[in-house]
Amino acid sequence: MVQKEMLPLQMECTLLFQSNPYMIESIEGIAAKLDRAKEEILPVLLQLVNQGILQNLGDDDSPLYRYKEPVVITKLDGEKRKA
Repeated sequence: MVQKEMLPLQMECTLLFQSNPYMIESIEGIAAKLDRAKEEILPVLLQLVNQGILQNLGDDDSPLYRYKEPVVITKLDGEKRKA
């Protein structure tokens, strides 16, 4: 699948998991929820795992995917800035 074709499906997958942040789902379950073929979903899920958006909790035989909450770092600056 070409990157250009994967982008809309990446967005669909990401939005599915963001809307259901505690969902843990198999490839088959994700494919059913998005009304897509398992073969379409797998490369997208692997890419989202590599990007740190999803986490694979299962093993190679039965992978389970969940949303990985982004890390937010807030830096508080205690010093006043000079104008």
